[in-house]
Amino acid sequence: MLKDIFKFYGIRKKLTTYFIFTILLLSSTSLFSYYNAKVVLNNTNNIITDYIFLNNLKNNVNSLMTELEKYLTTASSESLLNYYNYYNKLQEISRQIPRTIENDNEILILKDIGNMLDELMSEADKAVSAKRGRISSRYIANFQRSNEISEYIRFYNNKLLDNKLMVGSERYKRINNNMNLITYLNLLAIIVLVFVTLYIAFISTYRLTRPISNLSQSAEKIAQGDFDIELVQTNTGDETDILAGAFIKMVASIKNYIDELKKQAEVENKLKEQELQNLKMVSLLKEAELKFLQSQINPHFLFNTLNAAAQLSMIEGAEKSSEFIENVASLFRYNLKNIEELVPLREEIEHVKNYMQILKIRFGDRINFYLNIDDRALDVKIPRITLQPIVENAYIHGLQNLERNGEIHLNVRMEDKEIKIEIIDNGIGMDTKCIEEIIGWNSNETLTKKHVTGIGINNVLERLELLFNISDRRNLIDIESKVGNGTKITLKLPSINS
Repeated sequence: MLKDIFKFYGIRKKLTTYFIFTILLLSSTSLFSYYNAKVVLNNTNNIITDYIFLNNLKNNVNSLMTELEKYLTTASSESLLNYYNYYNKLQEISRQIPRTIENDNEILILKDIGNMLDELMSEADKAVSAKRGRISSRYIANFQRSNEISEYIRFYNNKLLDNKLMVGSERYKRINNNMNLITYLNLLAIIVLVFVTLYIAFISTYRLTRPISNLSQSAEKIAQGDFDIELVQTNTGDETDILAGAFIKMVASIKNYIDELKKQAEVENKLKEQELQNLKMVSLLKEAELKFLQSQINPHFLFNTLNAAAQLSMIEGAEKSSEFIENVASLFRYNLKNIEELVPLREEIEHVKNYMQILKIRFGDRINFYLNIDDRALDVKIPRITLQPIVENAYIHGLQNLERNGEIHLNVRMEDKEIKIEIIDNGIGMDTKCIEEIIGWNSNETLTKKHVTGIGINNVLERLELLFNISDRRNLIDIESKVGNGTKITLKLPSINS
């Protein structure tokens, strides 16, 4: 990504060039104005600094002489302290005055002022010492000498101020003239820069956007269905050329595609009636397949149950026989209903209970049946006659030849949007080959050669695959079994509540 940021080509190169050129123009004008303003500010600062220096010198000399006179006349300690304060300030000013030999008149005058300042402080100090020694004639003479020197300092200071004022006036005139010139130049540069920038902006944006605008207008016409517009390849030397070329190819491809669609529409109109007939045929074949699967329900159990009912009617009283025959009738009645119908799980469980009640009457305590049902699953819809064939297979295949008492467990639980149904027996179990044949992982030819009960399970699985549109049977059923250790069959069905 960083490499792409520093690559300049096409539109990006043009925009970058325009921006850099504009920035350079603005920067040059700003730097020119900044330089001239800096020069004017430096000159003004120099003049003001000189004025402040000379004014401080004058004020400190006057204050020194005033405090010296007060002290000589009154011997006031406060006047003496003020005197030393101004004395120290004048010493600092004296140290700032250059003492080098120069040909400049102002520097020579300033040098003389420095020398006189040193002499003034010397005479004033002598006057203070004489006053402390109470030698009146001496401190009066020193004071008079100090006063004369201060007058000379004031004279030279005023002379230097006059020279500074004269030079400053001339310099101010030059500065003022330069500022006027700079102002006009800046104004002219700003006006030129504005027009140049506007020109660059209009020209650059026009050159950049004109090809894109033409493409957008062409795209709008094409969107309205006009494919006969004339498209021209651009030669801007940037990404617009690629975009225009791709757009022209796209329009050509759309035209070809529309022509193909027209041809296909004619063919589809001819085949439409035949396709509808094919759909009806597929629907009829599916219905026939379901009816065929339904017709495979094993009638063998019906014969055994009727035989058992006849024997019970002869041996026992009418009450138990009536109960038995009622269960058989419910079983028959449920089997005769539409096999394609989805019913609540509670109806399937009742159907399995009827079947197990019949087995209990026939075989007594040899077979025990246990239920563990999640109440949330009772209203879930499943295909009719789904559980009874699997329970029947558990009895016939697992428990019928078992010497010990047999058990069949029916467990139902909800997991998210899926319902899991477990049929568990403690029968003789089966090997892996048999499991694969029942589930149907091998060919159906092998299944048809086996016990009819295997056909019952295959019937259930095929109906579930058709009704729930499940293509992989392993997503529908799972069988866990070992020879001698029973069998666990798990159905995994979608949760349908309506």
